[in-house]
Amino acid sequence: MFEDVTYNFGSGRYAIYLRKSRKDMDLEARGEGETLQRHMEILKDLAQRMRLNVVRIYAEVVSGESIEARPQMQRLLKDVEADLYDGVLVVEVERLARGDTSDQGRVAKTFKFSGTLIITPAKTYDPNNEYDEEYFEFGLFMSRREYKTIRRRLSAGAEASCREGKYTGNIAPYGYERYKLKKEKGWSLRIVPEQAAVVRMIFDMYANGLNGIPVGYGRIAEELNRIGTPAPSGGNWTAYGTQNILRNPVYAGYIKNGRRRQVKRLENGRTVVSRPVNHDCKLYQGRHEAIVSQELWDTVSRRMASRRAGSSTRVRPQQNPLAGLVVCSQCGRIMQRRPYQDGSPASLLCPTKGCPTVSSFLSLVEQRVLDSLEEWLTTYSLPDPDAEPQNAERIAILQGNLDTCQAELQEAREQIERQYDFLERGIYTEEMFFERNALLRKRSAELEDHLAELQEELRKETGRDDAIRRLLPKLTTIRDSYSQIDDPAARNALLKEVVDHIEYTKSEDGRHGNPGLFSIEIYPKIG
Repeated sequence: MFEDVTYNFGSGRYAIYLRKSRKDMDLEARGEGETLQRHMEILKDLAQRMRLNVVRIYAEVVSGESIEARPQMQRLLKDVEADLYDGVLVVEVERLARGDTSDQGRVAKTFKFSGTLIITPAKTYDPNNEYDEEYFEFGLFMSRREYKTIRRRLSAGAEASCREGKYTGNIAPYGYERYKLKKEKGWSLRIVPEQAAVVRMIFDMYANGLNGIPVGYGRIAEELNRIGTPAPSGGNWTAYGTQNILRNPVYAGYIKNGRRRQVKRLENGRTVVSRPVNHDCKLYQGRHEAIVSQELWDTVSRRMASRRAGSSTRVRPQQNPLAGLVVCSQCGRIMQRRPYQDGSPASLLCPTKGCPTVSSFLSLVEQRVLDSLEEWLTTYSLPDPDAEPQNAERIAILQGNLDTCQAELQEAREQIERQYDFLERGIYTEEMFFERNALLRKRSAELEDHLAELQEELRKETGRDDAIRRLLPKLTTIRDSYSQIDDPAARNALLKEVVDHIEYTKSEDGRHGNPGLFSIEIYPKIG
């Protein structure tokens, strides 16, 4: 919406950062108007009053706590680090960072070390001014406190609504529709008869079987597809979809709270957020009508508990040396190992139902991968550190193009600066200035994008020999030790050292006549 918008009101290079928060969404729901557009008009007027040139706008709709959850903020900080702007306009400093102290420190240091101003309608902050720096940091601190207070209030309000039997989700589960409770806050659920009949059928098939034969999630999905019952998404039913319905206590008349709590942990210095299923979440009696009886719910729950296996990583050791590596060329899904109880060799198959890709014996695919890696080892040799790289000519061309692009970009920036001089001296009229300035700024932006592309391509080309130099010794290790390793997990780890992924193609069944009638394409880790 705002990506290509620029405003040439005066001098310098300035950016605008817009972010819609949770509070803004609530205000919009009460008719306050579209937040980003409203803030855009405020900052546009501010830029015009201060005679500032706005060359880029960063806008995102996210109430994420951390910078990692805000891609536009990450781009802004990267550009501020590169010293692209004289200042950044924002409606309030709190829009920049509401995360923890590390996020706030990152924002403060980025603006301080680049000397980039933070301009709000109320105040302009110079991060290299001691008093402005303290005021800015205090504003971020208070913003963090406010954020935590809002989070506590929302969490407490959601739990209170659950205790009252209200439905707090934004989307009603299959079989129900949301409706607003009259004369009080909150929502509840109303049964959709056609969908509720399907839910009862799923519970009944799982509890009592199909034609007297016990069935699982996948067989129930197949039966629903066979009789032409559309899934909630409008497509086909899957085993995962039927399992989710059977696990949802809403159908027995309950409201759940804390089903997926956020869990944070540090990995390589970065905060990783996950939302694992909490099987011991709190249940409250809901106001809505149950679709299945308590007796049927208990029967299904007991059967599911008796069939539940432990975690595969703790109970069943990994059996597939190609786990996570082979993808189907037709649908892109990761292919899976399928064992057979009759003693037949395990196969590698695509898990997508209806995909035309044909399976092959896992051992054959594994051997084909090893043969291909051996061919690499005999084809390639370690680059001579004293010799010119094989792609030296291409590197030279890229370097020449990069130098030319940098010179053109510098010239464009100097022309932009001269335009302001021409305007002040009266050589340019305002109309002429804005017209020619817009053309030059567009040209400058195109050159900046082209320069970034050339730099990335040159980086890949200059690093290719180093990548091959690192790769070939690992290939030698695979050749010498792979057959001596019995653990499939260890084999898998060894292959992942050199292979990014493998694309598998097979369209005809040749297991009996020609089981090797398939092709693979290996993508090495050299990019």
